[in-house]
Amino acid sequence: MGLRRWDPPELNTLREHMNRMWDFLRAGMRETVAPRIDIHQTEDEVVAVAELPGVPSKDDIEVNVTKDSISIRGEIRRVHDIKDEDYIHSERFYGSFSRTLPLPVEVKPGEAKGRFENGLLEIRIPKTEAGRKQRSYRVDIN
Repeated sequence: MGLRRWDPPELNTLREHMNRMWDFLRAGMRETVAPRIDIHQTEDEVVAVAELPGVPSKDDIEVNVTKDSISIRGEIRRVHDIKDEDYIHSERFYGSFSRTLPLPVEVKPGEAKGRFENGLLEIRIPKTEAGRKQRSYRVDIN
């Protein structure tokens, strides 16, 4: 006597409901996807590094810098022509993303330089004189 898989109809129905629930939750998560960004500063500049996996080229990215903030926008598109109904399972994010963060000091937006390589976007922005002079001082607590 061989082993047989026990697969009652109720279990299949439950599995289908769970799959629909996960699809619904994943769709909600896709709308809130934003790139992860690190910002640090040196003596002369503020440096922002953003992870942008899946972005094929620099032409799919837009960066705007003001004297006190940085905004990164872009779009991740599917590279293969596959119909949505032909996917069996899909977790990767596709669509537009946007992120705006404040900068710690005043910068010179017109002199910002960017580089995009291997899914990492690096933006270097020189500080203004006022931004360079801003330092933090330790406060003695009594």
